[in-house]
Amino acid sequence: MATTAEPPKPAEQTLFVRKASGLVKAWSGGDGFRYSFFSVNLFLAIWSFAYACFIPGGSLFWSIVITSVFIVMEIIVYAGLISAMPRAGGDYVWMSRIFHSAVGFIVAAVGWWFILWLWTPIYADMGVQTTVKPIFRILGLNSAADWLGTPTGIFVAALVVIAIASTLVAIGMKAYAKFQVWAMWIGLAGVIVAGILLLVTSGSSFKDRFNEAANKYYGEAGTLNLQKYETDASGLFKYDDAGALIPVEGETYAGAFEAMEAIGKGTGMPTSTFSGGLSWATWTLVPFMLFWMAWPNWGATLYGEVRGAKDFRKNIYQMLGGLFVPTLIALAFLALMTWKVGYQAFMGTMAAYWWGISPLGGDSVSPTAMISWIVPNAAFQVVLVAAISLLLFGWFGTLFLSSTRMIFAAAFDRILPEGAARVTSNGVPVVALLLMTIPSTIVAALYAYTPVVEEYGVTIVKLFTYDATLGIIIMFLGSGLAFMVMPWRGKAIWDSSPLPKGKILGIPWMSIVAAIYSAFLVFNITLFIKDSIYGVNNKESGIFMGVLYIAAAVIWVVAWAVRKSQGMALEAVAKEIPVE
Repeated sequence: MATTAEPPKPAEQTLFVRKASGLVKAWSGGDGFRYSFFSVNLFLAIWSFAYACFIPGGSLFWSIVITSVFIVMEIIVYAGLISAMPRAGGDYVWMSRIFHSAVGFIVAAVGWWFILWLWTPIYADMGVQTTVKPIFRILGLNSAADWLGTPTGIFVAALVVIAIASTLVAIGMKAYAKFQVWAMWIGLAGVIVAGILLLVTSGSSFKDRFNEAANKYYGEAGTLNLQKYETDASGLFKYDDAGALIPVEGETYAGAFEAMEAIGKGTGMPTSTFSGGLSWATWTLVPFMLFWMAWPNWGATLYGEVRGAKDFRKNIYQMLGGLFVPTLIALAFLALMTWKVGYQAFMGTMAAYWWGISPLGGDSVSPTAMISWIVPNAAFQVVLVAAISLLLFGWFGTLFLSSTRMIFAAAFDRILPEGAARVTSNGVPVVALLLMTIPSTIVAALYAYTPVVEEYGVTIVKLFTYDATLGIIIMFLGSGLAFMVMPWRGKAIWDSSPLPKGKILGIPWMSIVAAIYSAFLVFNITLFIKDSIYGVNNKESGIFMGVLYIAAAVIWVVAWAVRKSQGMALEAVAKEIPVE
């Protein structure tokens, strides 16, 4: 008797790509602290100090203090969000669950995905200027050091960063955490040695060693320029009608240190890091301080892979440590440099680079290099610079690691193709990693090889890198607002969370903290948009940022249409908490 076979049943359609994320809880609270510590990077601090040259009326010290107060609020906000929803994807998950799937994806895609491509040449430039070039100069490899300033050298440096960052992500979070342990302790040992050297060296001795090293490593290469420039009665540089400095014919400074000190005075730097107090100029330095201090929450997208992430207090301790340890080290360094070197001379080394008048050619004078010069021994100098540089290289993995989790989470929610949620046996989202490395390579090439825009003096992609902080701060604002309204828009999540529920005048005190933090971010975003000093209030940057948000919106709309045709509403997914 013939039988009729039953037609195959359609595969069950689920909200998420699979029943479990496939990610591994590979990190402890200590690993979370170290990741925060590396994210608030000491090399970024030096870069931020350099930007103070553009606002000489402000106090660098007080701008750091002001910023740290508000970043503590950021830590409370993010510790609360993590505790309530400790899932891979961080900002994307929180905003999509509290606001809307479209809001979460569009804002986080720009902040964690697209904008991070622009950080690749930033990481590379920092590595070249603070570590590779100084070591090459010490070793006498001047041609190689100069080559790093060519378009091809810039591109190759970015490729090296991409390779290092990709490797640190690909080895898995557990292995990367072990690398960070060694990198942190060796790097901090180098910092301690540098601090001791500064402490026991007199100002006059530092000056002599600086001049000796400048002559040895730069003079012989024919790049030492000690040209004097005209100043007015107040000691500030004079400029001609074209905006160029006016050289004093036949006049030069006695040495490189004297030139740096004169440049610091000529560009208007005060004699003390405290000068300016709590003035408006000091407040306008705060957006520059965010460039290094805003990131203790950088691991927020990873807390689906951190053990004990529901513990609100532990989350705070991890991020507070990540903020205060590098901040205190940076302040101690700033104090020592001011005491032993002089604030004007120290800031002059940075102003000389920005103004293109450094007596050391086109190099930025790395503080780690100049401190190593105290000991007139090339081997010691290379070892010290290399040891401290581990604080930089241990940070490189952050370029892609956090971003891959946002991409993974969006794919897990079926906004991005399901392949982007694929993970290896040790929990690495490999396709998500490729979605960072490939575009980053393209951006690096454009950064290096596109023509210079005459109006701004940089390539168009380098101009866009000034938006790198802005795009992330806008995302942080989205999460700050999400936490502020969570007790009402995400009541079930709020009520079931282990967060403190205390109130002030009937309003949860944590919502009040989030409101103050959000207002702080609005203040900084306003400065970014209004003031040309930050380099982003131009039509090119405006168009660029608009294109990024439109691109993210288009991806979401396409995903919405595709899923609707499959009988699924993306917003239905966003009403559920992702599985672990």
